[in-house]
Amino acid sequence: MADEVEIKLATADDAARVLAFLRQAATESDAVTVPHLAQVTVDQEKQNIDLINQFDDCVIMLAMLGEEILGIVTVMVLESQPTAGELGVVVAKKYWRNGIGCLLVEEAEYWFDNYSSLESLVLTVFTTNTPAIKLYQRCHFVQTGTTTEEGRPALVMEYRPTK
Repeated sequence: MADEVEIKLATADDAARVLAFLRQAATESDAVTVPHLAQVTVDQEKQNIDLINQFDDCVIMLAMLGEEILGIVTVMVLESQPTAGELGVVVAKKYWRNGIGCLLVEEAEYWFDNYSSLESLVLTVFTTNTPAIKLYQRCHFVQTGTTTEEGRPALVMEYRPTK
């Protein structure tokens, strides 16, 4: 077992573990909202990961401790804004408040700043998710609006790095 958390790009070989991780995380937090998660097969997830890895405007990275997934960060292009990527972060509950979320967000920001073709990095976060809001604020996200997600109030935030 490794004693350090590593960040790695997800590959098709990770598909089964990614699905298991996301399904478990969805039982631990009502902030995990992945559409149709229960219906996604391992083969479909393999195809999804392979597709994501073909583009420079999408990414999926895993925080790993040995073979265990501790967290996932994704950036996916918004259909309504093809130059904007939406950040998504999920951390296993037993690792909350241990810096994993911050590590994942910072890695996504580095990818965005150095490798992506996107013009902006945005996210939505439920207004009740105060720890996540504080994390995003520490990581240079600012509130740009409000919205409703799944019938619940949420903040719209955008990455605004300090120069």
